[in-house]
Amino acid sequence: MRNFVFVLLMVSVNIFSQTEVVDILIADSTWTKEKIRIPFHFAPEIKYKGYEDIRFAQGWGNIESSDFWTYTFVWNINLKEPPTKVFFEENLKFYFDGLMNLVNKEKEKTIPKTEVKIERIIEKNKTNFYRGTLVLHDSFKTKNTILLYVNIENKLCEKTKNYLCLFRFSRQPFQHSIWKRLNKVKIKKDFCN
Repeated sequence: MRNFVFVLLMVSVNIFSQTEVVDILIADSTWTKEKIRIPFHFAPEIKYKGYEDIRFAQGWGNIESSDFWTYTFVWNINLKEPPTKVFFEENLKFYFDGLMNLVNKEKEKTIPKTEVKIERIIEKNKTNFYRGTLVLHDSFKTKNTILLYVNIENKLCEKTKNYLCLFRFSRQPFQHSIWKRLNKVKIKKDFCN
């Protein structure tokens, strides 16, 4: 995980120098946290402004851990229209293609493009829920293609009048117990109210 955190810090050298940001996510102390500015310099196709609040599971960077590649983030961006399945598919491709190419140290290697499949599941209490999978190149640890499962929630934030997008990722399938821990990482109740 240290390599990922270091890359994120390097990507956001001027992070928040002029804008104060607050924690959006709440998690127990076993989760490591980071924040980075949006637009991402590694994914300029994502045209929004704001920041990303991230939480990494303790074993995020340990290939032997069931927490490997388990993390969550929320985008607090100037998103005024409700996001769609296509929004999530396109922007996750931009995000992971850019990030994996940035950290790739095998310069002669062509990194395969990220494949994303997202489906809308349900709307409940003014929150839309999506679920899907990503096949991406892991430039951090395995140097191979991996499968990630993703749950996404989005809702209108009353304070900012922007839509928040909360993403939860793991290599573990949805029925694995890691998802109970992932689902405990939530947006603070007072952030939007």
